[in-house]
Amino acid sequence: MDAVAVDLDPLRRPAGLRDIGSYERLCAVPWHRRLAAVATGMAAATVAVAAGVWAASVSGLLAQAPVIAVVVVGYAALGAWAFIWWTTELGRRVKLASFAWANGWAYADVLEHTRRPGSAFTRVLRGRERAVVASDDPRLPFELGRHFSLPRGRDEAATVQRPFAFVELPLPRRVPNIVLRNRGRSIIPSLGFGLGNARLELEGGFAKRFLLFAPEGYQEDALYIFTPDLMARVLDLGSSAEIELSGDRLFVYLPHRTRFDRPDTMAAVLVLAEELHRRFAARTERYRDDRATPGGPSVALRGQRLAGGGVPLAGIAATAGVVLLSTAVTWFGVWGAPLLFG
Repeated sequence: MDAVAVDLDPLRRPAGLRDIGSYERLCAVPWHRRLAAVATGMAAATVAVAAGVWAASVSGLLAQAPVIAVVVVGYAALGAWAFIWWTTELGRRVKLASFAWANGWAYADVLEHTRRPGSAFTRVLRGRERAVVASDDPRLPFELGRHFSLPRGRDEAATVQRPFAFVELPLPRRVPNIVLRNRGRSIIPSLGFGLGNARLELEGGFAKRFLLFAPEGYQEDALYIFTPDLMARVLDLGSSAEIELSGDRLFVYLPHRTRFDRPDTMAAVLVLAEELHRRFAARTERYRDDRATPGGPSVALRGQRLAGGGVPLAGIAATAGVVLLSTAVTWFGVWGAPLLFG
């Protein structure tokens, strides 16, 4: 099968005002809403800074405490930085959209409430994806973008997860839920994966970089798919990535700061996607789960999902903080207050 010719030139050109205007029209972003938001933010920041300086000057605080001026200037600089960050992010999405359209691929500025089957997605109650590029070319079928979890209240705080970038690839058959965890840079919440799952220590240099998790009883299946030659290519192509097989999908998780808008990064990601798609398809197209019930799902229920589901470090830290605070309050009420107030 011939390799896919990819045009990277749109990523090499900076996004101009005309490009941004075209992008917002194509993505159905009302120009007046964007302009009003920017103008309101800048006006509010200007009025706040001016009012603060005037109040400090009239009250004499500015002469007595010049540091106030430094604080005010600092807030103004913070507002300017926020505006520059916003416009820079918008310019990056414009370049990605131009790149996708130039290659005949689909693009979405934002996707709400997506429910992909990977572990990093399913534990989030409300997700948002930005700058999603999708190709249905059978030689290189993929979707890539950045994922954010959004809490709506205290009850959903436990589902908050660090943002991450991802690449999704199709598999020819459904396979067990298997996670290749990166020892150096973990993206998938994996604390708790060791409970009820098989943890496979890899051989040679792979053991220093990766850990392989599979449902208990599916160790041989995992090693059948993750062969040493495939692991060697994973190490070469995505040493900072994590990989998950879930159903008939393969997910490559990458750090949030992965810059898809850079031509070198995009070229490397597409090489990774093409290589993994071809190699994993060859390893899974004949996979068969002998534990599956005839006429039922092609993978037995036990193999469809890793036990535990992973626990985020942020959730553990929050729980520990609440426990420590409760302990401190209890200690003060029982012993501290009587000592202080007799």
